[in-house]
Amino acid sequence: MSSTSASPLHDLWSIVLSKVGGAHIEHGDNNITNNEGGPAPRAGGKAAAKGVVRASKIDSMLGRQARLHRKSSAEFFTIPDHLSAKEAYIIVKLGIPSRSLEPLSDHLGIGKGAAAGVLGMDRATANRKVAKDDVLPTYAAESMLRLLELDAMARDTFETDEEAAAWLQQPHPMLDGETPLDCAKSGFGAERVKDILNAVKYGGVV
Repeated sequence: MSSTSASPLHDLWSIVLSKVGGAHIEHGDNNITNNEGGPAPRAGGKAAAKGVVRASKIDSMLGRQARLHRKSSAEFFTIPDHLSAKEAYIIVKLGIPSRSLEPLSDHLGIGKGAAAGVLGMDRATANRKVAKDDVLPTYAAESMLRLLELDAMARDTFETDEEAAAWLQQPHPMLDGETPLDCAKSGFGAERVKDILNAVKYGGVV
């Protein structure tokens, strides 16, 4: 793919982090910078998405888990594969723009209505939020972060991104026939999906 195009996943992370400030997303050995100066290259590999987010507005809220350093006269903190509760709280508090629904839809290969559904939103509410360029409701923003974490785990577990996306959308016998995406609408359901993914990757009883 051309270095001037960004993947839907990169677009999604850039939007998710946009309320925090400028974002520099690392994916495997490649990078994407959200400086609103144009699209960035698509990253390859199946490593989980990682990010570095401008922290000038929120560094005082961060604890020891945030690793701060200087870069281009701005402070950054590194987001791990798994967001800490504090980091997720900050992102949700500042808001995730509703326009994130489009790259979420593209990344998962599902319709926009279905993408809204996996976040617990009905189509009318989602369309209204997007039209107003509003942020997602808190419950939907939390669902978005849970889903991104599961997506990272699935891509780290399976051989290709396509295989990971397909697994998330297929009914699973250990989820009473629900898909992992549907199950992940609740926090407890997301934990169950994590257990299954860990068992797939490392073996063990689920």
